[in-house]
Amino acid sequence: MKQLSIYLPTFSSDYSGVCSALFDLNCLVVINDAQGCTGNYINCDEPRWTVKKKSILCSQLRTMDAVLGNDEKVILQVVEAAEKLHADFIAVLGSPVPAIIGMDMTGMAREIEARSGRPALGFNTTGFSYYNKGVSDAFMMLLKRFTAPAGMTIANSVNILGLTPLDFSANNNSKLFRKLLEEHGFKINASLLMESDLEQVRRAAGAAVNLVVSQTGWAAAQYMRAQFGIPYIVAVPLGQRYSQSIIQMIRQTELDKVSRIITGGPSTQKAVSSMLVVGEQVMANSLRAALWQAGSCRRITVASFFALEPALALPEDILLKDEGHLIKMLRSGKYDSMLADPLIAGIPAAKTLKCHVLPHPAVSGYLYWNQMPLLVGAEMENLLQSLSNKKS
Repeated sequence: MKQLSIYLPTFSSDYSGVCSALFDLNCLVVINDAQGCTGNYINCDEPRWTVKKKSILCSQLRTMDAVLGNDEKVILQVVEAAEKLHADFIAVLGSPVPAIIGMDMTGMAREIEARSGRPALGFNTTGFSYYNKGVSDAFMMLLKRFTAPAGMTIANSVNILGLTPLDFSANNNSKLFRKLLEEHGFKINASLLMESDLEQVRRAAGAAVNLVVSQTGWAAAQYMRAQFGIPYIVAVPLGQRYSQSIIQMIRQTELDKVSRIITGGPSTQKAVSSMLVVGEQVMANSLRAALWQAGSCRRITVASFFALEPALALPEDILLKDEGHLIKMLRSGKYDSMLADPLIAGIPAAKTLKCHVLPHPAVSGYLYWNQMPLLVGAEMENLLQSLSNKKS
């Protein structure tokens, strides 16, 4: 009962993360489930589904198929669909029931590839992990399978890693990231994985710098540093002033080949209050850094229900175990304000805090993702100024 959530919904799962990462690619995505997981992804976790459709095949796994391990039924369905859709590759995903009975998605993908003649990737997703693991796993598998060995590095070129609507919504945020870089003389080598295609994945090794905008791109950045020698900077461009700081850091990273992680701290000013920022780790780190740059005198702690990578965290940052853990923190008296998704800000224990909202689609799904602000430019700059101690 410790894991029971009373106020918060189920967060986006690992299979939704894989589906989201592959959405813009010409691939056939197969979810091995009884249809509930497929419906959950389409109806709750994918902002782009309202304006654009994607080839998703549900295996409609039945009880006896699961109990008897009838992989052949799924394999035949997928091979037939692949012949009709002419996809570049096939992705086979698991769900809770296949995970419990031990169905092997990787082995199934190998058999599908042998029969169809098309590349097939198997993801042993379970539905018990969060979206960030699914997106990260998709990045890694795509890079290892399709990215060509490093050749000549393209000067002033950037890969954007960790782009997902589950963090940034389906508004113009991904376009604005690219526009910001292009206006300052950078070439977008690959935008992974929004407004992307398989060709961008293939040429990803040619970038001069990787800009990691969410924790989902962290493993890929480390892999590409080791395999291709590409340095990275881990930060989200926010507002106007902080975005310019990121641009300067990218330039410096290309020059000295030294990777940079922006955790946002500590502040050089004496703290007069304490804020809790609950959300995706890289976004929360960047918010902390941007707020301190804007003159905030708060002590700011980052907390996340999703992965909290030690290399990206300050000592006081917290990985939330469950809803009860968050409620305990809100009642601790350590914080007088909080920045979080509207559903988190609506928890009764948060009523004693001054709450500011920033939608996180992986948390609240369809409810608030059309209220996600544009992160680059005046809209976010105004929000940062209003949250800093200069005006609040």
